[in-house]
Amino acid sequence: MLSLYLFSLGCSQTEQTAQEASMIPLEPRRQLIRLSVDLRSIHPSEEELQAIEANPSLYEDFVDRYLEDPRLTERVRQIFNHRYLMRTGNTFGNSTSSYSDADVAYSVQEESLSLLAYIFDNDLPYSQIVTADYTMGNPVLAQMWDLDYPQEETGWKPARYQDARPHAGILSMNSVWMRYPSEGGNANRHRANAVSKMLLCNDYLSRPVVLSRAAVDQLTISPEDAINTNTSCQSCHASLDPLAAHFYGFFPLEEEDMLGTYWPERESNWRMYANKEPAYYGIPTGNISDLGRIMAEDSRMYECAVQTVLEGLEQRNVNEDDWTVMQQHLSAFTESDYSLKSLIRSVVLSETYKIASSNEEYVMEQYPSVRIVNPHQLSSIMKDLTGFEWTINGSDALTNNGLGIPVLLGGIDSVNVSQRNYTPSVGLVFTQERLAQAAGWFVADHDLDVYREGDAKMLHYVTIEDTPDNNPEAFDYQLRDLYLQVRGIPLDEEAKEPEELMILWKQLHSLEASPSKAWAGIISAILRDPALISY
Repeated sequence: MLSLYLFSLGCSQTEQTAQEASMIPLEPRRQLIRLSVDLRSIHPSEEELQAIEANPSLYEDFVDRYLEDPRLTERVRQIFNHRYLMRTGNTFGNSTSSYSDADVAYSVQEESLSLLAYIFDNDLPYSQIVTADYTMGNPVLAQMWDLDYPQEETGWKPARYQDARPHAGILSMNSVWMRYPSEGGNANRHRANAVSKMLLCNDYLSRPVVLSRAAVDQLTISPEDAINTNTSCQSCHASLDPLAAHFYGFFPLEEEDMLGTYWPERESNWRMYANKEPAYYGIPTGNISDLGRIMAEDSRMYECAVQTVLEGLEQRNVNEDDWTVMQQHLSAFTESDYSLKSLIRSVVLSETYKIASSNEEYVMEQYPSVRIVNPHQLSSIMKDLTGFEWTINGSDALTNNGLGIPVLLGGIDSVNVSQRNYTPSVGLVFTQERLAQAAGWFVADHDLDVYREGDAKMLHYVTIEDTPDNNPEAFDYQLRDLYLQVRGIPLDEEAKEPEELMILWKQLHSLEASPSKAWAGIISAILRDPALISY
């Protein structure tokens, strides 16, 4: 990401004010739906929607309430995983006899994101992501790796590696260097670029490099000489190689070297490879802890966090026209001592976040007015509405990267697909259809069971004995309520949907005289409404 200094060449304060003046905000119900789906991954209750409809000024109160909702922690993990790309579902060769491969893969991929979650939940400064003198462990990691995880505890807890490694947040985590390995002539450059991408939003591989034919020949014959002498190569390697020099304690020399092992005696092995002393953009450093401390003083790390949150919540790519917006959110972030909650609060209170439309076409091109749910949100919304969860071998099918369905839904797998699709796709609509069918059957079977325990999931106003002929009022009310549950917006009094769905119910019922199957079809149809996958 460009620094804020370079952003200042883009949109001015006056231009930003003009943009915001042209923006037409969402009406109150839709504002709250967007906020709730973004922060909690569920729709608001009808009581909440009625409250904000009656008093739109309550929006800020809902923001503060939702910021304390425990479900927001998972959303923060999701947003930052789009930057860190840790959720691969890979065990990286780790195993333990006491836990399944699925448990191992989950634990490895969540180590870094659990530190982020710990920082968020305890409202610690974001700088802890590179300065924390601990990692996060759970019983699985404690058994595989040498961690001082508290005995008899469960869940994610702060812990320390018991080898000689210096601790520096995610910079010293086994899982990070397993996800981003390096060996041989790569000389930790892959890892250095990973740190740059994750924490500075700067991908060295995206930089344009022009090489002459002679330079290409030199790279083929003697890569390190070319890197050290060619000006085009040095445009990247002058800062990349000193950054890479920090990670030789994790650098394997032999095939049998175990990933996840720290070798303090190898810290100075940079002399054997690029021969560039450890440094951070010209500032000499001693070890990983020094690197974390200096990175924590670099404004680019906080700009990157702002960019990550802004892109995650507004579902768009930040560009040079966002200088004023970025600066506003960065100011809120800085003034709060780099509190992620304060940063999120700043974003969701902004006019650009609440936009529904604009009088200016260029504004609509820059700020999307419709959001698309990600796989986690779709799974959570469906479970909250219907109680149904699509599982395969005990795992959530919509979020398990190993099954491929998250990518079909427009999500990422953190390996082959690293960019979300923010527009509706055939895969998303197809999966919604199948999910709606399964959830429709689940709800109908549950709610119409005369011996059921507990409240109905969705069918609150009809019984298995009711039909459109013997109780049309209840049918009309129930159908309208189903739409309200799914969309969050009441149908107009003149709406044709209830009448048309009563006809459909009769047609379905005529096939086998089964009220449950007829209602399953009706619920499935309503759950395919676009409002379920957009907000």
